[in-house]
Amino acid sequence: MKRWLVASCVLAACSGSAPPSDEGCEGPLGKPLSASGISALDACCQAQAGAAHCLGSDKVPSEIQPFVETCASGGYCIPDSFLATGASEPPATCTAFGGPGVCLSKCIPQVAENQTALRPETCTGADELCVPCTNPIDGTDTHACDLLQLATCVGEEPPPPSATCDDPATCNYEAGCPPVIDATALGLAACGADAHCLDAALITDPAQASRLAKCDDATKLCVPDVFLATGGKFTPATCTSVNGAEGRCLSTVLPDVAAQATLLPQDTCAASERCTPCFDPLDGASTGACNLSCDAGPTQPAKPFAQCCDARARCVPTTSIPDDQEGNLSEQECADAQPGSLCVPNEIITNGPFPTCNASAFPIGNYTGVCLSDCLDFGIQGLVIARGSCDSGFKCAPCETFGQPTGAPGCPP
Repeated sequence: MKRWLVASCVLAACSGSAPPSDEGCEGPLGKPLSASGISALDACCQAQAGAAHCLGSDKVPSEIQPFVETCASGGYCIPDSFLATGASEPPATCTAFGGPGVCLSKCIPQVAENQTALRPETCTGADELCVPCTNPIDGTDTHACDLLQLATCVGEEPPPPSATCDDPATCNYEAGCPPVIDATALGLAACGADAHCLDAALITDPAQASRLAKCDDATKLCVPDVFLATGGKFTPATCTSVNGAEGRCLSTVLPDVAAQATLLPQDTCAASERCTPCFDPLDGASTGACNLSCDAGPTQPAKPFAQCCDARARCVPTTSIPDDQEGNLSEQECADAQPGSLCVPNEIITNGPFPTCNASAFPIGNYTGVCLSDCLDFGIQGLVIARGSCDSGFKCAPCETFGQPTGAPGCPP
């Protein structure tokens, strides 16, 4: 979420002698204004349908001026709820994204900018939304709840901070707490099983954003519900992945998981997840699957597939190979190196790349296709498939024969 309000007070005015009791408490913005006193000021915030009026620059502490709109007539646009008390009374508290929040007017620019992600919750003001004290995406302080301590009568001690549902001393989000982001309550669009679209602007970490798929609306990213509900504070379930290796249950809406979904087992994971290995079965490098969020990391070493076909392919267990693809694969050295496996070219495992090619062969004639490893079992068709423009060790597999698509990997659908 974008950085909200609030400066460190309303600040400079938070010290001094107590106000006269017959006029009410004086706050950081001065003495309380009556309804007629407020209406005598120039109205502002009409575009947000909010209740606010312009207060002279000399009455608005310099620390908060950057956080409020300026008025065309001069001064700053201050919500009426602050003017009515001189900001001597703190805003109402509420629960936002499972944690403490405060009710703030949409006339505050940072609130207006984030209003699609906020809800009124228990706020009673017509233009108020419940703003979280802590950013649910990255855990940073929004400073919205500074007002609970700063909006007081001049000279009074501020109240103690509100307690949170989630224990900040633990990494995993507490199971008994409300969802940090309730996709259903907010009406977020679904983008797959157990996943919803979230405004991309709310995900401020470029590394996190790069691991998410875009929604049909390019301004939004597809986020698994478990990330939304916990604010990203969770530990994925442990499972047994390909080749018996340690893995984690991760959503198939994540592009890295989706690219390998046909090769990854479901194991004990939910239907919308696949068991992603901690280490790449090709080279043993970390996949990052077991280092997300609160995960303490893998407990077992890498278990790479055995090599086959002159180290250009790997022995993949048949349990990780779709039945309709087994006919194009052979055992080769896998019968001894890794029983129960078939020899799968590396580029098939990594889903490419599959360079395009041109070739000529009888009875197909001239054709275009994709370069596929000769580690594959092409069957009787291999007799008429030429190498064409492919590198050594590959054959140019046609994408169409006699007007019918062949379904070769890398060919247009």
